[in-house]
Amino acid sequence: MKRPRALICVVALFSLCCIVKSGEFRLLSLDRAGTMTWANALVPGVCTVEIAPSAAGQWQPVKSVFTTNPFGFLTLAPSAGSSFYRLLAVDISGTPAGYSNLCASYSTLRTIAGKGEIGEDGFNAWEARFEGGLAIDAELSRPHMAVADDAGNVYIADKDAHAIRKVTPAGRIFTVAGMNEPGDDGDAPGPATQRHLASPNGLWARGDGTLYILDTDNDKVRKVGTNGVLSTLFEVKGGIEAGRGLWVSDDETLAYVAAGNAVKRWTPSGGVKTFEDGFKELGNLTVDFTGHVVVTDRADNRVYRLSNNGNKTVIAGKGETSGGGDGALAKDTALHGVRGIWFLPNSGYFLATHEGSQIWYVDTSGIIHLFLDGERNAHAGDGEHFKTPGLKVSEVRAITMDKQGNILITENDAGFIRKIDFLRRPAGN
Repeated sequence: MKRPRALICVVALFSLCCIVKSGEFRLLSLDRAGTMTWANALVPGVCTVEIAPSAAGQWQPVKSVFTTNPFGFLTLAPSAGSSFYRLLAVDISGTPAGYSNLCASYSTLRTIAGKGEIGEDGFNAWEARFEGGLAIDAELSRPHMAVADDAGNVYIADKDAHAIRKVTPAGRIFTVAGMNEPGDDGDAPGPATQRHLASPNGLWARGDGTLYILDTDNDKVRKVGTNGVLSTLFEVKGGIEAGRGLWVSDDETLAYVAAGNAVKRWTPSGGVKTFEDGFKELGNLTVDFTGHVVVTDRADNRVYRLSNNGNKTVIAGKGETSGGGDGALAKDTALHGVRGIWFLPNSGYFLATHEGSQIWYVDTSGIIHLFLDGERNAHAGDGEHFKTPGLKVSEVRAITMDKQGNILITENDAGFIRKIDFLRRPAGN
């Protein structure tokens, strides 16, 4: 049977009666608190809620979620004046149609932090006047990672300014760790903004806002609790050496660090041990939904999945700087300076290349797609749909996603954090 590409339900506000336009996809409930439940959504897929003043339309998307189960729910913010809701379910499986639907589930590209006037390596461009101001008016200093908590705060490893910044949902920027100059004040816990960091290169965040910092030049992984206190989670004996990747389990019983040519594994009882080495120059890492470490090797132009005993298998990249490309097998495609990696709930994943200045998506069939194009010194497309023709990003260091499904991009030597909204383009636009 041919897999459907999209299913639609339309329902009047607070009514359980829905119009089923295709298949058995149906809305189960919509209560006065704004919680909507459904059954028989496409899996893997995306469900998007749209609102309109009447069943005739002028539909506007308001929220999207990934679906990994046919049964799902979401909660909507109150919307005055809208009496009809439409629920759209689309397929994002490892097919050409699935990729098209994934792209259609995203819309506007915009800059959320950084003004990009200084791109000099090793230069600290932070000024006291940036504190608390608009994040797009603040100068960043070669940021290397941006991650988010469940509340929508975005945290930035502002490497050459030796600090961690927070961008609030209102777009204001604040320092949450570091003193804007390099140093090491030891391991005694204390206020994070009264403790030095040295070239923080990687970040990991829990949903509650707990932060883990790869304090690269101090050879430590730091923790910032929700109370703002910085402590040392562990020290990496022998040095981190150009570390970039960091992953920490929510219960703090396991962590991985990408350090130069080796992936290090930490446990509270066993300390830090080499999990796998023999890489050329590691970029970022993460843990996939099967519990396996996946790491990028920037100098080798490849991406590896590590087995439970640390053995590595190439899953993307041919080890060269040209060849393959959009629609080819990921393992047959050049990924020039691949650094960023992030998995979607459907087990597809994004890759970001520094020298290549591109963002790629690898679907669950192992086919690679050019998601966002760029070139060195490019920075364009703010306020446009991300698929509008043109070169939009440069020297991409990292790609992540927030709890809401929005894509976060750390790019450009001059330092920008970009966001692609996880919402469909409104009908008719």
